[in-house]
Amino acid sequence: MSGLKMNRRVKVIIIIVLTAGPAFAQGQANEAKRKTLAQQLELLQRAETEAEDKKDLAALDRLLSDGFIFTAPGGAVSDKKKFIEEAKNAEPEPGQKIDYDETRAFDYGSTAVVTNVLIVKGRDKDGKDYTNRFRNTVVWVKQRGHWRMAAIHVSRIRS
Repeated sequence: MSGLKMNRRVKVIIIIVLTAGPAFAQGQANEAKRKTLAQQLELLQRAETEAEDKKDLAALDRLLSDGFIFTAPGGAVSDKKKFIEEAKNAEPEPGQKIDYDETRAFDYGSTAVVTNVLIVKGRDKDGKDYTNRFRNTVVWVKQRGHWRMAAIHVSRIRS
């Protein structure tokens, strides 16, 4: 191979490495940012669940946007006022445990969408253990520098 062709090939490889490196690093930074956002919003979602369990209505009011909409697995829809009222009147379920799996976050600036699998474990009235799994989609909006839930849609996963 002539020196000219070899020299040109080396230049092409150098250009590829120099341009691909920053793009690769940017891709890794975006992935880390997405994971960080998913973790941050999952913590807020856990705080919302805890506020429901403890009947902390002030915390629920802070975590939910004014236009909040909840769509239950059966299709019933609640606005913020009704959701908080239902949380206030709900009977606690002793021993019930809630966890999340497969959490993914999609950042759209002042809006984020989080999807996950909601896992609810507990014991029914007859003492039988149960595990229910739900697909969960949560829309978050950033208002005055804080993430607030704008919508939750829950669908039961049939096994």
